[in-house]
Amino acid sequence: MEIRFTPKFVKTKNVRNTEVFMDGLDLGRGEGRFAMIWSESGRGKTHTVEWWHAHNESIFLRTKKVWGSSEVEFLTDLAKEPPLRIVDPPRRKARIFADILDRMIANPVPVFIDEIERFPNSFVEILRDLTNLSTAPVILVGEEELVTYMQRNRRVWTRTYRQLEFQPITASDVIVYTAETTGLKLTPSVADIIQKARTKEITDGNFRLVKRTLLALVQYCNAKQTADVTEEMARIAVKQGLSGA
Repeated sequence: MEIRFTPKFVKTKNVRNTEVFMDGLDLGRGEGRFAMIWSESGRGKTHTVEWWHAHNESIFLRTKKVWGSSEVEFLTDLAKEPPLRIVDPPRRKARIFADILDRMIANPVPVFIDEIERFPNSFVEILRDLTNLSTAPVILVGEEELVTYMQRNRRVWTRTYRQLEFQPITASDVIVYTAETTGLKLTPSVADIIQKARTKEITDGNFRLVKRTLLALVQYCNAKQTADVTEEMARIAVKQGLSGA
């Protein structure tokens, strides 16, 4: 029987930590506040936030390079996101801001902004005004640079109530993820080899590298017509998965 890799969302330790993190952030209801979810790339931050967003009323906005330094473009895209759903936002900054604020005051759900650290400080200042006036929590999602970006602005940093750093996925996560997506049952020693997949630039516990390794492992298992994964097979799959990384 052919083994297939079927992408699935699996509750890793980082996902469970995110649920606890959001529950804790909700305790500050009624007061404007920032929070941060950060780590190096490839640890599943965006995917996890999108999953939480899909199951809880909230706003999720992925930043776009085409905004440049335009605050109007930023606010226009924010205005269109559900549950705001401002279909034809005005093209004046003050008007868009006022329309967004009115809806956020009426329904102060969490607002996730992905990779805001790529943009001018004025963008986060706009978010500071929105959270202060509406009391909707704003959660910024990014890489290590996000911490420095926030610390540069004291008024923003002092309003940052909670932080969550995504950790490398564990060998236990690899065992569960592999079983859910491929049906393969890994031993702890095999999972440890896959979990430690890394390059000079990318540390171990990187979800993207683990997925690439699993794709290679599935192909190798099918070629050998076996579902029994040995440590040697795992090492070969890691090498293939890292090709071009």
